[in-house]
Amino acid sequence: MTDVDVKTYSDDAAIGKTCPSLELLDFIKGTKVDLQPGRVHVLFFFVSFYKGAYAVHEEITALSEKYTDVTFIAISNDADRPSTEKYLGKAIVDENTKLPQRMDTAYIAFDDKKTTAKCFAALSNLTILHVPQGIIVDKSGKVAWKQMFTQSDTVAQSNFEVNLRHVIAGEPIENANGPKPRVVDEGEAADVDDMSLF
Repeated sequence: MTDVDVKTYSDDAAIGKTCPSLELLDFIKGTKVDLQPGRVHVLFFFVSFYKGAYAVHEEITALSEKYTDVTFIAISNDADRPSTEKYLGKAIVDENTKLPQRMDTAYIAFDDKKTTAKCFAALSNLTILHVPQGIIVDKSGKVAWKQMFTQSDTVAQSNFEVNLRHVIAGEPIENANGPKPRVVDEGEAADVDDMSLF
């Protein structure tokens, strides 16, 4: 099994770019809202079928309750709106901790055909936006930080909240990851005929 690289690097093409509009989102919870100048936003792209990320959903919900001066918008990339609504209507409890796992930010939207997610992916020169992913937007409407999450790489295991505090305070973000490592070609690939299975 290979390790999934969920780090955000200092040379990510999205950092510092102006965020796309949220006008195409279909809001399930909260009134329709777009990015507001002078306000920090956290956009959280998610899917309801990735049960391993439910802990991240709870963490994002808890952050939204802690940082009330930030606008949190959860954006579903499910195949259809009814799937998202069904998920949001469930009371989910972690089997081990017996704690709730909510997706309950003030604003929750459905991204039909992943139109908005594709715009955000394009900022990083990607064709798709990997989810779950949190994006911190600074007061000028630019991407300040982004973080992909997995079942084993949650908000608590990243510097997402630390960087959110920096953005709120107008301070530089903390990025110890440096530029993305370059792939080095170590010669030609091995000839399949030279390999033996037994």
